[in-house]
Amino acid sequence: MNAQSPCLFDWTDGLEKYPVYCRKEDGIQGKDSMFQYVKHNIPGPGIDKEKFLPVFIGCSCHECISDCPCVERFGQNYTEDGKLKISYLDTDEHKVMVECNSHCSCSKTCVNRVVQCGVKVRVELFWTVSKGIEVRTLEDLDPGAFVCEYAGEIISSDEARKRSLAQRKEDMNYIITVNEHCKSGVIKTHVDPRNFGNVGRFLNHSCDPNLTMLPVRVETEIPLLCLFANRKISSGEELNFHYGLSSGEERTVYSDIDRKESGLIPCNCGSQSCQGYLPFDKTLFDD
Repeated sequence: MNAQSPCLFDWTDGLEKYPVYCRKEDGIQGKDSMFQYVKHNIPGPGIDKEKFLPVFIGCSCHECISDCPCVERFGQNYTEDGKLKISYLDTDEHKVMVECNSHCSCSKTCVNRVVQCGVKVRVELFWTVSKGIEVRTLEDLDPGAFVCEYAGEIISSDEARKRSLAQRKEDMNYIITVNEHCKSGVIKTHVDPRNFGNVGRFLNHSCDPNLTMLPVRVETEIPLLCLFANRKISSGEELNFHYGLSSGEERTVYSDIDRKESGLIPCNCGSQSCQGYLPFDKTLFDD
């Protein structure tokens, strides 16, 4: 069942295949503000632009199935209907996920091209008193359905620390830090969608979330932070994810960084398992 949106305009201004609906009276930042909508990550301060250059070898397949070099190297991430394999959601272990890229011969409808295509479902932004702006789905979602990225500026650790310390008590924080633990060490990615970002910047935290964030790579070594449904979600439900869950072997930490002085931010998710406060990572403030 699909909900009918009473919203008046597409917040992305046509940049996404599926509109992100919004009410004008909610006063949500759009093209007339300092905010700029981007579908995918862009390089920010402290980041070498060469990190955004393609690094993966392409395949020569017409259809990417089991004998595709991309699939043989990194595994089959998705089902034939474009859903994330449930095993990725049911286990604590997580492997590197890589999609086909611009060097591949396969079409844009290839089963190994999902997150690179942008927002995959109809959603809307709406205002609430308790949590401010929220995101809800306008269609039913199955487990494994890709919703959107958490896209923004990729910034250095020094820049993330600088921006976090400069925030006032009343400022909203959007910076998320993802740590991927692998054999060579820790790969640290900081994303800030405050001024450049997509609909993911409005997804709230929940202690009992219906979305799971996983890093997926397409062209470059910098991962896309991708959000997938982890259960059946009904049309009209708010979409949310946990800012501090881990995904096993390559542990992923989401950090909603508050001011150094105040530390913890009260959680308003309203779930029965609510922990009372948002997850907090103080590592950016360590000397």
